[in-house]
Amino acid sequence: MYAVWKLCWKNLKNKKVQNSFIAIIIMLAALLLSTAVLVITNTNRAYENMHSKVDGAHQILQMENGIQNPVRIQQWWAKQDGVSASELMRYRYLSSMSHGGEEIPNVDLFMMDTPNAPFPVDKLLFVQGEERQTPEPGTVWIPTSIAYSNDIQIGDRVEFKTDQGVFQLDVAAVVVDISYCSPFATSGRIWLSHQDYDAKLSALQGNDHYMVGLRFDDFSHNRDYWERFEQFLGTPYLESVKDFESLSSYYMIANQLIGFVMIFLAVVMIAVALYTLGFTISDAILSSYRTIGIIKSVGLSSRNVIMAYVTQYTLLAVVSVIPGVWASHIFAGKIVDSSMAYLSTGASQMNSSYSTVGIGLGALVIAVIFLSALLFSYKARSVEPAQAVRYGMSEKEYSQKSGRKRKLFQLGTLPTLLVIGLIGVTKNIRGSMLIVMISALSTSVLVFGFLFVYSVSSIHETIAKWGYDSADLSVRIDNPDKLTYEQLHEEVLLDPRVKNYSRYGDANAVLPINGELSAEMKQDTIGVLLTVADGDFDEIGYENVKGRNPASDSEISIGVNIARSLGVDVGEPLDIYINGEKRTFTVTGIYQAIANMAYTGRITAEAVRTVNPDYGAAMNTMFINLQDGTSVDQFVNELHQKYGSAIWAASQATLVDEVFSQAFTIIVLPMSVMALSFILITFIIIYSICRINMKKESRTYGIYKSVGMTSRQIRLSETTGILVLSAIGALVGVPFGLSGLPPLLNFILADYGIVQVPLVMNGGGIAIMIPLSIAAACLGSWFASKSVQTTSPRLLTIE
Repeated sequence: MYAVWKLCWKNLKNKKVQNSFIAIIIMLAALLLSTAVLVITNTNRAYENMHSKVDGAHQILQMENGIQNPVRIQQWWAKQDGVSASELMRYRYLSSMSHGGEEIPNVDLFMMDTPNAPFPVDKLLFVQGEERQTPEPGTVWIPTSIAYSNDIQIGDRVEFKTDQGVFQLDVAAVVVDISYCSPFATSGRIWLSHQDYDAKLSALQGNDHYMVGLRFDDFSHNRDYWERFEQFLGTPYLESVKDFESLSSYYMIANQLIGFVMIFLAVVMIAVALYTLGFTISDAILSSYRTIGIIKSVGLSSRNVIMAYVTQYTLLAVVSVIPGVWASHIFAGKIVDSSMAYLSTGASQMNSSYSTVGIGLGALVIAVIFLSALLFSYKARSVEPAQAVRYGMSEKEYSQKSGRKRKLFQLGTLPTLLVIGLIGVTKNIRGSMLIVMISALSTSVLVFGFLFVYSVSSIHETIAKWGYDSADLSVRIDNPDKLTYEQLHEEVLLDPRVKNYSRYGDANAVLPINGELSAEMKQDTIGVLLTVADGDFDEIGYENVKGRNPASDSEISIGVNIARSLGVDVGEPLDIYINGEKRTFTVTGIYQAIANMAYTGRITAEAVRTVNPDYGAAMNTMFINLQDGTSVDQFVNELHQKYGSAIWAASQATLVDEVFSQAFTIIVLPMSVMALSFILITFIIIYSICRINMKKESRTYGIYKSVGMTSRQIRLSETTGILVLSAIGALVGVPFGLSGLPPLLNFILADYGIVQVPLVMNGGGIAIMIPLSIAAACLGSWFASKSVQTTSPRLLTIE
């Protein structure tokens, strides 16, 4: 054992730089893999822990159309064993909130008549302010999603616009409201006192809506309850339901996406590390062939020689994995805390018990390195002492080398430095292939990372492909007493700068599920939010991945998850309940959407009027496109100046930034780390390959120096050869990054309603990514060849 340790220590001591770089590769692989798994597991754990802590709802029933008796429904659920039901909560919708004189764009507010605490379902967790049973009159509780993103503190005054004017309330508390404070969501529950609700909201036109939250002791049995519930009703439940998947999806989507991408790239990095390890061990055996032969001739067994290499790289793995796993805990914590910020109460969301996950992954990486080192070093068994001492290699290889004549190409017309560089890379085919491979991988990751981040930052260019409209601006009438639709139509919509417009509304609907499909999906109905347009869907920029938008009252376009769940395609009929009445539509299109996980649909206003003739009178939101050359921001400012608080208007860019700016923040950090990791690995691997190769060719470099070549010329020639190889790899990596990796995103986001991730190409940015891997490769070669500069021709020749 002592001899094994001495050999191991000698290899570690004599090749410090090479061993250090291999350790860095292993560390980065462990870092990415451990971070990815920790992000996924802790995201789920953080949400589940908070959901359990506050008795979060598994389903929320929203009763807005007066189809079925809300009191009767709440009483039935409240009597069920194994189910906790909230009180029947009254609410009204508002879509305008201001803070510090600035209107908060793109919010849908559930103005809640707060029941007495503690809530049996969806308990509010107070982050700021005094915990009370209900808000005091004149005050309001707001969710973290609205407070954090708009820098609202307790004591601040917020303003709400209604049809009858403006009212103000003071913020008494900021609360975690788990069902309505997820990232990217545009809706939130605002909790008012009973007195303020009656005074400010009950007097408004329209009826109160009602909400009931349900929490099951065992959510997997919810279908049994629903079967009995609908037997009790005598009909399907015809109002809307938000289920657990929909409530939790926005908490999960960003980190699931980041985690799976990181796992994929970590596996690639581990594969590269193992290939590099095999290459290094193989070359180490070849370069020490004579030494191994001598050691064997004095009695050391092949097993001991193999164990020396295995011990060496296992020690490197242990030393490398520990800081990698430690750093992954910090890195994953930052990602989780960033994406779960709206559930934060000031402490990190990372769970210390999950350190065992990192330790387990670290042990797995060490085991893989151990087995790989054992496999690659097995070649030492074939070393014959007599042949090793005489030839420095096997007799067969010596014969082949002696009889082999190299002829690369007709290189006489090429520059001398390039010829020498190309000769150098062709002498080491395995090393050259590894350089091409790592350059291709590095370039593909850089291109993919840039493409992904740029696409998220430029999401306003592809917003229609995410299921939203792409109109230039949105306008909403907030005070019909001061500004009617007819006035707006005459004074604004007929403005010559307006290219086209459409009135917008929504409606809740229910899709019935029958037969075997109902049993398979464990539910009898699907709640659907319908987008309703009194105008042309195409003009305001709604897109489909298949088919077209509806144009008549008998047509519908549906989200991809509805089509997939029900097995419905374009041209087929679809039954749907609107306001409790069954209608049959023809599916004209299928679209993807991030909102509601694509459990949505699009119909015309005429279709809703077949069951509700009065529908449309309250459609106070308009999507507007302007003529080319018209400034959207200037048009919006004019509307604000002319109509003041009677109107709300915002450009599409403002609305998109409000919703997706957090996504960009969450994604940039991990994607940047991954890109930098692959650049560093490119440098390290190519440095190692060139260092090994230059040691083998030291006599050749001595000859070059003796005939008059300078150290700089030799280094340039070697770097030129690497430049050619890395350029070839980069050219291979670009198309893989553009078309090979994006399907990974499609696979991850399919369940969330996006089957074709919209990517924005930027030729200039992609072109900038390509030289980065080439530069890393060239720098690796240049630094590796530094030893040539300080060594005399005589010593090189002797070596």
